[in-house]
Amino acid sequence: MAYYRIRPRWRETGGGLKTPPATEALRVGITTGGVGHIDIYELEAPFVEYIRRLNTASGNLKPWRLISAPNAGIFNYTRTSDDKIDIEWYEHGRKPFLNTVAFDGNVVNVTDIRDDLAQVETIDVNRYVPLYGYLERPDLVHQFTAVSKHGRLYKAGNGVTIYVPLLTRAQSALPIEGLEPFPALPLYVKVGWPSGLILRKSPGVNSERLNVFPAGRQLLITEYRPRGAEVWGKMNGGFVCLCTPTVPDPYSTT
Repeated sequence: MAYYRIRPRWRETGGGLKTPPATEALRVGITTGGVGHIDIYELEAPFVEYIRRLNTASGNLKPWRLISAPNAGIFNYTRTSDDKIDIEWYEHGRKPFLNTVAFDGNVVNVTDIRDDLAQVETIDVNRYVPLYGYLERPDLVHQFTAVSKHGRLYKAGNGVTIYVPLLTRAQSALPIEGLEPFPALPLYVKVGWPSGLILRKSPGVNSERLNVFPAGRQLLITEYRPRGAEVWGKMNGGFVCLCTPTVPDPYSTT
């Protein structure tokens, strides 16, 4: 398995959107020489609740209102008896239809590459409802992103953070041409920060501080550990932060 970043790309869409949603369709039913199809299916209530909790954990209900509204990007919704979109589907206890999509700038865990397609790890809805969050598993829970014509990433919803888990019913894949691989391991890196690089017990800025490596020190990285929008590297004795967003808002890139 190896981590890849989904390369940001601008999409021509209707409505004159300057920063359209940066969605990448996850393909299923892959065959030799075939790209498969986009899986759209009725999502069971426990998984709907999982998405709702991901987007209301901070106490702010706006992310959930945005993602559960018509044309938000992942739900196809249900319809009422007169064939109108059921805007209050959640309050009615009804199931929406899910688009299986990932988002540009986020990472995926590639388990295999066949022809021009990369098979990626996802959350299997045929099993149990997970408790993963974006901080712990950014390869399975993505931030909803939009991308400008110049390739710059933004958070969708006017800077509001929206989380979307990669929920699928079968093995899924993305075109390999749209993915950027992390550098191969093991990897030697040199500390570039003038103030040095902190070694911590576990990935995360709140973890116990073990040491500080001075600028110019060479380190051997043996494992990547994405954590939210940061990428940490494991080395003998602990973890160091290899990449962190220099401008956390409104950009959303790992």
